[in-house]
Amino acid sequence: MNEQANADRAGDEFVLEVSGLEVSYETPVLHDVGFTLEPGERLALVGQSGSGKSTTIGAVLGLLPGAGHVSSGSVKYRGEDLVRADRQRLQSLRGRSIALVPQDPMASLNPSMRVGDQIADALRTYGMKETAEVTRNVVRLMTEAGIPDAEARRRSYPHEFSGGMRQRILIAIALSGEPDLIIADEPTSALDVTVQKQILDHLADLVAERGTSLLFVTHDLGVAGERTDTILVMHEGRVVERGAPEQVLGDPQHEYTKALVKAAPSIVFERPAATVAEVRQGAFGGDPTNDAGREESSGEAAATSANVLEVNDLHKVYRLRGRGREVYALKGVSFTAKRGKTTAVIGESGSGKSTIAKIVLGLEKATSGEVLADGRNVDATSRAERSILRRFSQPVFQDPFSSLNPMWSIERIIREPLDVFAIGTRRQRTAKVREVLDHVALPESMLERRPADLSGGQRQRIAIARALISEPELLICDEAVSALDVLVQEQILDLLRDLQSGLGVSCLFITHDLAVVANLADDVVVMKSGEIVESGPTRDVIDRPSAVYTQKLLAAVPGSGLLNV
Repeated sequence: MNEQANADRAGDEFVLEVSGLEVSYETPVLHDVGFTLEPGERLALVGQSGSGKSTTIGAVLGLLPGAGHVSSGSVKYRGEDLVRADRQRLQSLRGRSIALVPQDPMASLNPSMRVGDQIADALRTYGMKETAEVTRNVVRLMTEAGIPDAEARRRSYPHEFSGGMRQRILIAIALSGEPDLIIADEPTSALDVTVQKQILDHLADLVAERGTSLLFVTHDLGVAGERTDTILVMHEGRVVERGAPEQVLGDPQHEYTKALVKAAPSIVFERPAATVAEVRQGAFGGDPTNDAGREESSGEAAATSANVLEVNDLHKVYRLRGRGREVYALKGVSFTAKRGKTTAVIGESGSGKSTIAKIVLGLEKATSGEVLADGRNVDATSRAERSILRRFSQPVFQDPFSSLNPMWSIERIIREPLDVFAIGTRRQRTAKVREVLDHVALPESMLERRPADLSGGQRQRIAIARALISEPELLICDEAVSALDVLVQEQILDLLRDLQSGLGVSCLFITHDLAVVANLADDVVVMKSGEIVESGPTRDVIDRPSAVYTQKLLAAVPGSGLLNV
C-alpha cells in the first residue's frame, strides 16, 4: 500500500464502503451485502450468473434497472452516501471519479460514430478542449489499451474491430477521466490471454502509480486469484466467503466456493480419450423423418471423406472502402479436422479464428483456397448442394441471448431448422424437438418459455439443441463458453463431450481460452495474424509447445498456480 493510501486509511476514509446493502425488485435480491475498498486496493466479486454481482455494482453506480431500488443499507464513496445523492451529483461522479468498464462493447459503443471520436467526446467532457491535445490523448489511450496502429484505427467504426478490440475501446474510454475508482464488469471475458494480460497489467499500473482502486467483477477465478488483493464470493445475493486469494481459492471453506474452484478449468492436460462411434447412423439413433435429400444431391451419392473438414491454402483479404487499404485476415491457412473429434482453433483477437468459422459456414467467401466439408466444397453453387452443406455444419455462437429470437418460444426456436429444411411432418417435428431437448438435459416444461425467462447456461443449451436438431456432422462453436461462469461452463463442456462420445458429432471449437482447449479438444491449431504457427494433438501443444508464440500464450494464462494445486 502506498503512503497516500496509508494516510487515507489512517483517516478512516475508504474509497468505497458498502454496508448492509439490500436491493429489491418485487422481493429482495441482495441481502446484507457489505465490504470496504481502500485506496489502491483491488477487490474481486466472484460467483455464478444470478449471484448478485452486477446488481451490487448497479447499486454502487445508481444504475439499477427498472423497479430495482436500494431498500436498506448504504453505499459510501469517500464518506458520501450515494444512495441519498441526487441524479446530478451521481452524474458528476460517474466517469471522472468512478469509471465503469462494461462487458458488452457493441451495446456500449455508438455504431455510427468513429471510435476515436467517442474517446474524444469523453476527454472533452472532462475539460480537455484543445484539438491537438485531444487527438494526442486519443492515440495514447488507444495504444495503452493495446490497439495497434492507433493513429490510423482511431478513424475506424466499431464494426471494423474484432470483439476483443472493441472491448479495448471501452477500456480506453473508461481511463480517459483518470478515475480513482474503476468498476470493471467482466472486462476481459472476450479477450484472449495475451491481450487480457496487457489490459490487466495496465490496470495494475494504475493502482500502483495513482492509488486507483479496482472493483473487479469476474467469473474467471484465475484472474481473481492473480490480480486482486481480496476475493468476495457471492451466492444467491449474499456474500458467503471473503479473504485473500490464496485463502479463498487454496483452502475454500464454503461448499459453494469449493464447487466453483472444482469447476474451474485447468491448463493441465487431463482429458481422457473420447469414445467415438465408428459408424454413425443418424444423430438420434435413426432419422424418423426419413428425408432422402440428406444423403443425395441430383440423384448422386453424397461425397464422403476421412476428415470431416479440410482447409487448404485459405486466403482472405478485406478491402477497406474509401481508403485503398487491404487487411489480410487469412494467409495460406491449411489444416484438417478429424471425424468424431474436437479440433480447437486458438489465437489472439484478430488472428483469423472467426473468419475461418464464417467461411466454413458459407457466411463469407474466401479470396482463394478451398474448404471441403465432408469432401464437398463449401463454395458449392447449386441450391441442392448448399442445402446439404447448411445441414452438414451448424453454428453455436458466443452470446446465446442475441442469437435467439426473443419473441419466439423455445419450441419454435429449436424447431426452426426443421421448418427451414422442410424436414418431416408437424408431428414428427414436435417429437424431434422433445428428443433433442432431452439430449441437452432440459425439461419439456421449457418449450413454451422465451429466452428472457432462462439463465445464460440454459440459453446456450437451447442454442446447442437448435444446432443439433437437423443432425449435423459438424458443430462450429465460436467462443461458445467464454461468456459463461465456471459452473455453467463446466456443464456445457460436459454436454459437448457427451454429445461427441454418444452421437459422434465432430466439433470445430473457436476459442481464446487455453484451459478450455486442454479440457475439451483432441487437436489444436494455433493462429497468429492470419497464419498457423503450430498445430498438433492437444497434449503435445499444451505440454511441449514448439512455437514461441504458443509459449507466450501459455505463460499468460492467469492464476494457474492457485488453481492447479
